[in-house]
Amino acid sequence: MQIIPYAGGITFVDGEDKPDYQCNSCNKPFWKDNFDSVFIVCEHCGGELKDVNR
Repeated sequence: MQIIPYAGGITFVDGEDKPDYQCNSCNKPFWKDNFDSVFIVCEHCGGELKDVNR
């Protein structure tokens, strides 16, 4: 388990991989596994996500 701090708080995750996306509004991190669709928005605030693995 790892703890990932971000500008809006912290999140606890089981995996050791780095996040794939981050919200432009609340900065919460996300992984591709969190989504079933290619049309994705932040589950926390509805904000637009940016790819942080580029």
